[in-house]
Amino acid sequence: MRRAAQLLCAGLFTVLLLASAHPFPLLAPDLFLQASPLLALCASLASRTLSILLLPALVLLASAALAGRVFCAWACPLGTLFDLCGKKQSQPYRLHYPALKYLLLCALAFAALGGLNLAGLFDPVSFITRAIVFIAYPALALLANLGLDIARPLAEQLELIYLARTALGQPIFTGIWLILVLLAFLLVLNWIGHRFWCRSLCPLGALLGLFSRFKILKRHVSMACNSCGACIKTCPQQAIPIEARETANHECSLCTTCARICPQQAITYGCGPAHTALTKSTSKREFLCAAGTGLLAAFIGRWTPRSIVKPPELLRPPGAVPEDEFLRRCSRCGQCMHICPTNTLQPLLFAQGLECLWTPRLAPRRAGCDQTCRLCGTVCPTDALRELTLMEKNHAKIGTAFIDKDRCLVWDEDRLCFICDEQCPYNAIVFQWKDGFRRPVVIENKCNGCGFCEEQCPVEGVSAIIVSNRGEIRLLEGSYTEAARKQQLDLTEDLGDDAFFLQQQPGKLPQGFSKP
Repeated sequence: MRRAAQLLCAGLFTVLLLASAHPFPLLAPDLFLQASPLLALCASLASRTLSILLLPALVLLASAALAGRVFCAWACPLGTLFDLCGKKQSQPYRLHYPALKYLLLCALAFAALGGLNLAGLFDPVSFITRAIVFIAYPALALLANLGLDIARPLAEQLELIYLARTALGQPIFTGIWLILVLLAFLLVLNWIGHRFWCRSLCPLGALLGLFSRFKILKRHVSMACNSCGACIKTCPQQAIPIEARETANHECSLCTTCARICPQQAITYGCGPAHTALTKSTSKREFLCAAGTGLLAAFIGRWTPRSIVKPPELLRPPGAVPEDEFLRRCSRCGQCMHICPTNTLQPLLFAQGLECLWTPRLAPRRAGCDQTCRLCGTVCPTDALRELTLMEKNHAKIGTAFIDKDRCLVWDEDRLCFICDEQCPYNAIVFQWKDGFRRPVVIENKCNGCGFCEEQCPVEGVSAIIVSNRGEIRLLEGSYTEAARKQQLDLTEDLGDDAFFLQQQPGKLPQGFSKP
């Protein structure tokens, strides 16, 4: 029964996640992420707010107070993966350091109090979400395209035009190697000591364990027990100490493994008093060290030169709240990158330190940000990306493009090229006469920073026109349209009438130009 529940929850998690990919309809892909108390706790502490989107986490905490860590044994997708890939027989107390997860939880909580939210790096739901988004989803898209290529000749013969012409976009993400290494490392540890992550490292399990100490539904052992030790050997959470009649309530997940293998059928589950194991607890000194480590990490993370000076090439998705608040809220789950139809959203690795690891960034050289899309804000579980209307999204200025005249074919080599102007959806690139040639110029108050010009630039390697975050608009609340109006920005869609097309003669220049 437990395995069926695990597979059902894992299937639901995978379907919700994969079904959120463009162009499928959204089916609450952030349900599991919003139910994570660890993400809710650290995001709330770091941002000093409580988002209503994270209220489902209270349901999971209530389940822990009622029946302990049932989520770990029955619903956690990462735990299901460990069960499917681990040994059938558990190894009693092999690689068993239960105090580590509580110290890690303490460090994460105090780091969040200091303004550094690292919970997304250690949360099991966020981790398995990243693994599916960056590894499984591209692999499935590749297999689907191969299948379509094989079926295409037959579809053409049968005049199935839609099938013959269908092709799925192939997403590619940077940093796949890091996810593969981490996942392989955890699976190796799981093979050596079954559910090592769950027993010794998982901070979400530690948080649920704190609410499980006085749970209502408990494990009971009758007098029929002959202390054979079979339950001790098979308990995946190592919640049964040497005395088989006792149970560590904060570790027990009610997986019912011990009841199934008990030869005397002496184990049941229900309410009422039960023998509770007195496990070794961590000392005050260890907790103080963990808290100090978290605060020190927050201080270092917030005051390194890389965190103080934001590089101009770092572009955040439209609707991202101001950078400090964005880093406090972002769960690093990868949902926004998964749903992006142009694959321009990519994970940031170590360029900006550990604080920015796995956060989304725009890579315009790979693709531009479609002005008709607003999907990334609809799947963010922590409001790090605001959900905007298309009108608001198009006024959420990402940055400003500038032309590197030393690389531009027109400026540097006097060659004829119109590609950046043709690709701009906002008519922000126009031409003016200089030295007998028509040179491209960016009108800054019309540039949204979408990056289509950078994507299509024919110059090999680094583009000759580059989008920087200069002039970006990022609001915690309020209207982007109103903010753009106050800055006198004209971010309306190009209707095809190029008002400043090829200025023929010198004289009065259009707004935004200056005489050389």
